Amino acid sequence: MTGHADGTRQREPKPEPVERLAGTKLDIAQAALDTLKKRGFAGASARAIASAGGFNQALIFYHFGTVQQALLAALDLVSARRMQAYGEPLERARTMPELARLARRIFTEDLENGYVSVLGEMIAGAVSDAQLGGEVASRLRPWMEMVADKLRALMGGSPLGSMLSAPDLAFAIVALYVGVDMLGSLDGEHARAESLLDLAERCAPLIDALLPTVAAVQP
Repeated sequence: MTGHADGTRQREPKPEPVERLAGTKLDIAQAALDTLKKRGFAGASARAIASAGGFNQALIFYHFGTVQQALLAALDLVSARRMQAYGEPLERARTMPELARLARRIFTEDLENGYVSVLGEMIAGAVSDAQLGGEVASRLRPWMEMVADKLRALMGGSPLGSMLSAPDLAFAIVALYVGVDMLGSLDGEHARAESLLDLAERCAPLIDALLPTVAAVQP
Protein backbone atom coordinates (compact mmCIF):
# COMPACT_ATOMS: atom_id res chain seq x y z
CA MET A 1 0.00 0.00 0.00
CA THR A 2 0.97 3.64 -0.44
CA GLY A 3 0.12 6.52 1.87
CA HIS A 4 -1.61 9.85 1.36
CA ALA A 5 -0.42 13.10 2.93
CA ASP A 6 -3.24 12.85 5.50
CA GLY A 7 -1.94 9.47 6.66
CA THR A 8 -4.67 7.36 5.11
CA ARG A 9 -3.77 4.26 3.12
CA GLN A 10 -4.33 3.75 -0.59
CA ARG A 11 -4.41 0.30 -2.12
CA GLU A 12 -1.92 -0.55 -4.84
CA PRO A 13 -3.61 -0.92 -8.24
CA LYS A 14 -4.66 -4.49 -9.00
CA PRO A 15 -3.12 -6.16 -12.05
CA GLU A 16 -5.43 -6.23 -15.03
CA PRO A 17 -7.18 -9.47 -15.98
CA VAL A 18 -4.92 -11.47 -18.25
CA GLU A 19 -7.43 -11.36 -21.11
CA ARG A 20 -6.94 -7.58 -21.20
CA LEU A 21 -3.20 -7.90 -21.70
CA ALA A 22 -2.46 -7.04 -25.30
CA GLY A 23 0.04 -5.12 -27.38
CA THR A 24 2.82 -3.59 -25.33
CA LYS A 25 1.40 -4.88 -22.04
CA LEU A 26 1.44 -8.44 -23.32
CA ASP A 27 5.00 -7.96 -24.62
CA ILE A 28 6.10 -6.74 -21.20
CA ALA A 29 4.39 -9.61 -19.39
CA GLN A 30 6.03 -12.12 -21.74
CA ALA A 31 9.43 -10.47 -21.25
CA ALA A 32 8.92 -10.62 -17.48
CA LEU A 33 8.06 -14.31 -17.78
CA ASP A 34 11.18 -15.00 -19.84
CA THR A 35 13.30 -13.09 -17.33
CA LEU A 36 11.91 -15.03 -14.37
CA LYS A 37 12.79 -18.27 -16.15
CA LYS A 38 16.35 -17.23 -16.94
CA ARG A 39 17.32 -14.96 -14.03
CA GLY A 40 14.89 -15.80 -11.25
CA PHE A 41 13.06 -13.31 -9.06
CA ALA A 42 16.26 -11.71 -7.76
CA GLY A 43 17.46 -10.98 -11.28
CA ALA A 44 14.15 -9.75 -12.66
CA SER A 45 14.94 -6.05 -12.65
CA ALA A 46 13.32 -3.49 -14.93
CA ARG A 47 16.53 -3.36 -16.96
CA ALA A 48 16.63 -7.16 -17.34
CA ILE A 49 12.98 -7.34 -18.39
CA ALA A 50 13.41 -4.50 -20.89
CA SER A 51 16.51 -6.18 -22.31
CA ALA A 52 14.65 -9.48 -22.71
CA GLY A 53 11.80 -7.76 -24.55
CA GLY A 54 13.81 -5.23 -26.51
CA PHE A 55 11.97 -2.15 -25.24
CA ASN A 56 12.65 0.86 -23.03
CA GLN A 57 12.34 0.02 -19.32
CA ALA A 58 10.26 3.17 -18.79
CA LEU A 59 7.40 1.31 -20.50
CA ILE A 60 7.23 -1.11 -17.57
CA PHE A 61 6.45 1.69 -15.14
CA TYR A 62 4.12 3.43 -17.58
CA HIS A 63 1.96 0.34 -18.11
CA PHE A 64 2.28 -1.48 -14.77
CA GLY A 65 3.48 1.06 -12.22
CA THR A 66 6.00 -1.27 -10.61
CA VAL A 67 8.23 -4.19 -11.59
CA GLN A 68 6.29 -6.38 -9.15
CA GLN A 69 3.05 -5.77 -11.03
CA ALA A 70 4.77 -6.73 -14.29
CA LEU A 71 6.01 -9.95 -12.66
CA LEU A 72 2.51 -10.68 -11.39
CA ALA A 73 1.24 -10.18 -14.94
CA ALA A 74 3.77 -12.83 -16.01
CA LEU A 75 2.31 -15.16 -13.38
CA ASP A 76 -1.17 -14.40 -14.73
CA LEU A 77 0.04 -15.45 -18.17
CA VAL A 78 1.28 -18.74 -16.77
CA SER A 79 -2.01 -19.37 -15.00
CA ALA A 80 -4.08 -18.52 -18.08
CA ARG A 81 -2.04 -20.76 -20.35
CA ARG A 82 -2.15 -23.65 -17.90
CA MET A 83 -5.90 -23.21 -17.41
CA GLN A 84 -6.43 -23.22 -21.16
CA ALA A 85 -4.36 -26.38 -21.54
CA TYR A 86 -5.57 -28.37 -18.53
CA GLY A 87 -8.89 -26.94 -17.35
CA GLU A 88 -11.01 -28.97 -19.75
CA PRO A 89 -9.06 -32.24 -19.35
CA LEU A 90 -9.39 -31.91 -15.56
CA GLU A 91 -13.11 -31.30 -15.88
CA ARG A 92 -13.49 -34.37 -18.13
CA ALA A 93 -11.52 -36.72 -15.88
CA ARG A 94 -13.84 -39.25 -14.25
CA THR A 95 -11.46 -41.61 -12.48
CA MET A 96 -8.35 -41.51 -10.33
CA PRO A 97 -6.22 -43.20 -13.03
CA GLU A 98 -7.25 -40.45 -15.47
CA LEU A 99 -6.25 -37.82 -12.92
CA ALA A 100 -2.92 -39.55 -12.28
CA ARG A 101 -2.14 -39.58 -16.01
CA LEU A 102 -3.14 -35.93 -16.30
CA ALA A 103 -0.87 -35.05 -13.36
CA ARG A 104 2.07 -36.62 -15.18
CA ARG A 105 1.24 -34.71 -18.36
CA ILE A 106 1.00 -31.42 -16.45
CA PHE A 107 4.27 -32.06 -14.64
CA THR A 108 6.12 -32.94 -17.85
CA GLU A 109 4.82 -29.93 -19.76
CA ASP A 110 5.42 -27.58 -16.81
CA LEU A 111 9.03 -28.71 -16.72
CA GLU A 112 9.41 -28.06 -20.44
CA ASN A 113 7.80 -24.62 -20.18
CA GLY A 114 9.38 -23.66 -16.84
CA TYR A 115 6.00 -22.69 -15.44
CA VAL A 116 6.16 -24.08 -11.91
CA SER A 117 9.74 -22.86 -11.60
CA VAL A 118 8.41 -19.36 -12.31
CA LEU A 119 5.81 -19.82 -9.57
CA GLY A 120 8.55 -21.03 -7.25
CA GLU A 121 10.60 -17.91 -7.95
CA MET A 122 7.60 -15.71 -7.20
CA ILE A 123 6.91 -17.60 -3.96
CA ALA A 124 10.54 -17.23 -2.93
CA GLY A 125 10.42 -13.51 -3.65
CA ALA A 126 7.19 -13.13 -1.69
CA VAL A 127 8.48 -14.74 1.51
CA SER A 128 9.67 -11.39 2.91
CA ASP A 129 6.95 -9.27 1.25
CA ALA A 130 3.48 -9.78 2.73
CA GLN A 131 1.71 -7.80 0.02
CA LEU A 132 3.39 -9.71 -2.81
CA GLY A 133 2.72 -12.92 -0.92
CA GLY A 134 -0.99 -12.14 -0.85
CA GLU A 135 -0.98 -11.44 -4.57
CA VAL A 136 0.78 -14.72 -5.35
CA ALA A 137 -1.52 -16.66 -3.02
CA SER A 138 -4.59 -15.18 -4.71
CA ARG A 139 -3.36 -16.61 -8.01
CA LEU A 140 -3.10 -20.09 -6.51
CA ARG A 141 -6.62 -20.11 -5.08
CA PRO A 142 -8.47 -20.78 -8.37
CA TRP A 143 -6.31 -23.87 -8.90
CA MET A 144 -6.96 -25.11 -5.36
CA GLU A 145 -10.69 -24.50 -5.79
CA MET A 146 -10.72 -26.34 -9.10
CA VAL A 147 -8.91 -29.33 -7.59
CA ALA A 148 -11.24 -29.26 -4.57
CA ASP A 149 -14.31 -29.27 -6.84
CA LYS A 150 -12.96 -32.30 -8.70
CA LEU A 151 -12.22 -34.11 -5.43
CA ARG A 152 -15.75 -33.43 -4.18
CA ALA A 153 -17.17 -34.87 -7.37
CA LEU A 154 -14.99 -37.97 -7.16
CA MET A 155 -15.32 -38.61 -3.43
CA GLY A 156 -18.97 -37.67 -2.98
CA GLY A 157 -21.01 -40.51 -1.48
CA SER A 158 -17.91 -42.57 -0.70
CA PRO A 159 -16.17 -43.38 2.60
CA LEU A 160 -13.31 -41.11 1.56
CA GLY A 161 -15.75 -38.24 1.05
CA SER A 162 -16.87 -38.43 4.68
CA MET A 163 -13.32 -38.75 6.01
CA LEU A 164 -11.42 -36.14 4.02
CA SER A 165 -11.88 -32.40 3.52
CA ALA A 166 -11.71 -31.61 -0.20
CA PRO A 167 -10.29 -28.07 0.35
CA ASP A 168 -7.62 -29.38 2.74
CA LEU A 169 -6.68 -32.20 0.38
CA ALA A 170 -6.58 -29.79 -2.58
CA PHE A 171 -4.26 -27.50 -0.60
CA ALA A 172 -1.99 -30.44 0.18
CA ILE A 173 -1.90 -31.58 -3.46
CA VAL A 174 -1.03 -28.14 -4.83
CA ALA A 175 1.55 -27.56 -2.08
CA LEU A 176 3.14 -30.96 -2.75
CA TYR A 177 3.23 -30.32 -6.48
CA VAL A 178 4.90 -26.94 -6.13
CA GLY A 179 7.26 -28.13 -3.40
CA VAL A 180 8.40 -31.21 -5.31
CA ASP A 181 9.12 -29.13 -8.40
CA MET A 182 11.02 -26.49 -6.43
CA LEU A 183 13.18 -29.08 -4.67
CA GLY A 184 13.87 -30.84 -7.95
CA SER A 185 14.87 -27.56 -9.55
CA LEU A 186 17.56 -26.98 -6.94
CA ASP A 187 19.82 -29.61 -8.48
CA GLY A 188 18.00 -30.34 -11.74
CA GLU A 189 17.13 -33.82 -10.51
CA HIS A 190 13.50 -34.83 -11.01
CA ALA A 191 13.83 -38.59 -10.53
CA ARG A 192 12.06 -38.49 -7.17
CA ALA A 193 9.18 -36.52 -8.67
CA GLU A 194 8.89 -39.11 -11.44
CA SER A 195 8.93 -41.83 -8.80
CA LEU A 196 6.05 -40.13 -6.95
CA LEU A 197 4.10 -39.89 -10.20
CA ASP A 198 4.74 -43.60 -10.81
CA LEU A 199 3.43 -44.33 -7.31
CA ALA A 200 0.33 -42.21 -7.94
CA GLU A 201 -0.42 -44.12 -11.14
CA ARG A 202 0.02 -47.47 -9.37
CA CYS A 203 -2.18 -46.45 -6.44
CA ALA A 204 -4.88 -44.72 -8.49
CA PRO A 205 -6.82 -47.93 -9.34
CA LEU A 206 -6.83 -48.90 -5.65
CA ILE A 207 -8.23 -45.52 -4.66
CA ASP A 208 -10.73 -45.74 -7.50
CA ALA A 209 -12.04 -48.98 -6.01
CA LEU A 210 -13.17 -46.98 -2.97
CA LEU A 211 -15.24 -44.71 -5.22
CA PRO A 212 -17.81 -47.05 -6.76
CA THR A 213 -20.43 -44.34 -7.32
CA VAL A 214 -18.25 -41.90 -9.28
CA ALA A 215 -19.45 -42.93 -12.76
CA ALA A 216 -23.05 -42.77 -11.61
CA VAL A 217 -22.89 -39.29 -10.12
CA GLN A 218 -20.91 -37.68 -12.90
CA PRO A 219 -23.02 -35.95 -15.62
